[in-house]
Amino acid sequence: MKKIAEGRASSDLAGGCGLSVPWPAVPTTDRHPRRRPKSRLLHALLAAGFALAGLPPIVMASAAEEQTTDSTLLVLAAASLTDVLPRVADAWVRSGRTAPTFSFDATSRLANQALANPSADVFVAADLDWMQWLEMHGRVVRGAPALVASNELVVVVPLKGPVPQSPPDLRAAGRLALAGEHVPAARYARAALEAAGVWAALEPQVVRAGSVRGVLEWVARGSVPAGVVYRTDALASSSVRVAFVLDPATHPPIGYWAAPLATSERGNMAEAFTAFLASPEAQAAFAEAGFGPPRPQADTGIRPSPVQPPSIWSAVRLSLLVALLATVLGFVPAVGLGWLLARREFPGKAVLSTVVMAPLVMPPVVTGFLLLSAFGANTAFGGALAAMGLSVSFTLVGAALAAFVVGMPLYVISIRGAFEAVDAYYEELSWTLGSPPRRTFFRVSLPLALPGIAAGAVLAFARALGEFGATIVLAGNIEGSTRTIALAVYTLLESPAGQETVWTLVAASVAISMLALLGFEYFSRQQKRRLEDRHVR
Repeated sequence: MKKIAEGRASSDLAGGCGLSVPWPAVPTTDRHPRRRPKSRLLHALLAAGFALAGLPPIVMASAAEEQTTDSTLLVLAAASLTDVLPRVADAWVRSGRTAPTFSFDATSRLANQALANPSADVFVAADLDWMQWLEMHGRVVRGAPALVASNELVVVVPLKGPVPQSPPDLRAAGRLALAGEHVPAARYARAALEAAGVWAALEPQVVRAGSVRGVLEWVARGSVPAGVVYRTDALASSSVRVAFVLDPATHPPIGYWAAPLATSERGNMAEAFTAFLASPEAQAAFAEAGFGPPRPQADTGIRPSPVQPPSIWSAVRLSLLVALLATVLGFVPAVGLGWLLARREFPGKAVLSTVVMAPLVMPPVVTGFLLLSAFGANTAFGGALAAMGLSVSFTLVGAALAAFVVGMPLYVISIRGAFEAVDAYYEELSWTLGSPPRRTFFRVSLPLALPGIAAGAVLAFARALGEFGATIVLAGNIEGSTRTIALAVYTLLESPAGQETVWTLVAASVAISMLALLGFEYFSRQQKRRLEDRHVR
């Protein structure tokens, strides 16, 4: 046993030095006899869970497997390359390399990730400004970015409806969907429309989506009559048609730049993948997806007018207004549902409770999509409301409705708890004294539950303040109309110049949220104290 202990000690020392020294085999019964079976069971459960979820299995790797995992490239790429880069990766794998891993998002968000995450290897941007921003911060070697593809801007319309033929025709189309002000496609579109002399007339009609793909979805569903997207995005959808192409001479050239990141631990492979993007195999995949060749394009010298940063106080004011409207709109339904779920047993109660709670667990974007499907101007119900002068989509009403639906579960949960905490004895006593149920509710149940109801209202108000996903899908991101604090922060993060201003909005959001939560805590304590006093008496 002494020799075995010495062998283990020397092996531990050698392992710490990066060496591999074998030591005598020891029976598994010597130490931790149950560790192996537990480990195998855990691996089996994990593998089964990932198989059911349709995800690739996690391998509890040996040293050789860890080295293979570490050799996988992480490529941060613009969202408009989502369909084409996997095809490029197939060609890369056929040449004998390991398949890369992709993370697709807006170029602005990926640039911030590249700055904060040293594990990324390659950055493929749809905006040279962000690539230069990373150069300035030392994440990309100066002069390293290479142009790998080009694109065009087109105006798309739904399959059914009028088809504008030129920028001036857009004035009669109604709403025009664009991506956020700082998204490259939106900046290029603004430059083209300014050059055509129609931007001043179109600007009040513009509604902002989170991305070019968001614009495409709005147009495909008929929620807006026209939108500006990349040609490759239009080709990827069978639910829209191209009305016309914006003249490339009226906006800055559109290109995609790729560069290995300076912080990559796989520098040689990152450089090889960047160079591969210009290879004939990769360019064939780009061309098949509708992208143009990476030949240098003449700079038109045209730049869009400077974009004004989001108004901080307008965003704060709109957030407070939307949250207040959502809280007021939800008061009567929340009190009614909370009392019903707390005091009555009836068939379908579980179903009703599930439907009310659903927005709490569903992704807010999915909630927004469902609301748009119900209240969009192209739907029967939404169209009827619009005919009566009550438009929901892309208005303040839509923003308040989104906040109301997302905050309703917390509202109802708190109010249900408040009614359940009220002893039913008081209600029964009121009935025996001849007071009808309605009067008993308003004179006994409601007053006793009032602090809990107030706590629920404050909690729903706080949730409405932070609503983002459902709002941007249903109401868009419109300055002075639907741009709340969350949307203003989102917009500022799209611009390299907005990185400092965003902290003001973040501080305002945190301060308001903390005050709301303190109010929730106060009213919750009041409810508890009132009920305790009743029991003592």
